[in-house]
Amino acid sequence: MEGLRSSLQKELTMGPGSASALELLRHPALRRLFLCLSVLWFATSFAYYGLVMDLQGFGVSIYLIQVIFGAVDLPAKFVGFVAINHLGRRPAQIAALLLAGICILANGVIPQDQSTVRTSLAVLGKGCLAASFSCIFLYTGELYPTMIRQTGLGMGSTMARVGSIASPLVSMTAELFPSMPLFIYGTVPVVASTVAALLPETLGHPLPDTVQDLEDRRRGKPQRQQQEQQKQMVPLQASAQEKNGL
Repeated sequence: MEGLRSSLQKELTMGPGSASALELLRHPALRRLFLCLSVLWFATSFAYYGLVMDLQGFGVSIYLIQVIFGAVDLPAKFVGFVAINHLGRRPAQIAALLLAGICILANGVIPQDQSTVRTSLAVLGKGCLAASFSCIFLYTGELYPTMIRQTGLGMGSTMARVGSIASPLVSMTAELFPSMPLFIYGTVPVVASTVAALLPETLGHPLPDTVQDLEDRRRGKPQRQQQEQQKQMVPLQASAQEKNGL
């Protein structure tokens, strides 16, 4: 009962005003999460739309490449689902961004006449970015505390929209150097993969409810939910021992 009472009291004290977007910048732990996740959301969307809007640059029919780009999403999301549940959220996110960046960068140095190789790399890179989208949706929700989870997801989605807006502007750099857009599109997810390495793993861990839970997880302390469960288990174990004694 004490654990339930304390949980209800904490929920009552967390009013709507405590879940504003300003909370993401007010607390150091939330600020660090917000900045790192903003980079991941931006990079994924930035590179994704950069590839999608450069269909005519692969030397293949734009209609065929559009069909292939659409078809690769389903298997890519399935592979991403398997990876995040077996390898973990962080390794899957790092691998998806890093592999996507490498594929895009490789496309920038491969000659234009090797359309098959360039198309294959573009399809693989696009699939990795689709898997990255699936992973980051789940990863973001598990990283933010309950009190500000939806706000954090909304801000992440906003950064993704910023990435999609900035992506077409980069294509204009092709006037300076033809492969410049691909180098930029590839570098951003590679850098983002190193940022993802700064985030904690969430697979198999309880979701944080408050900022304090977030701090406890960062410091390696047991979270409030685990402490309450342990407190509740003590009287249950004692009563079970009494029954066995009788």
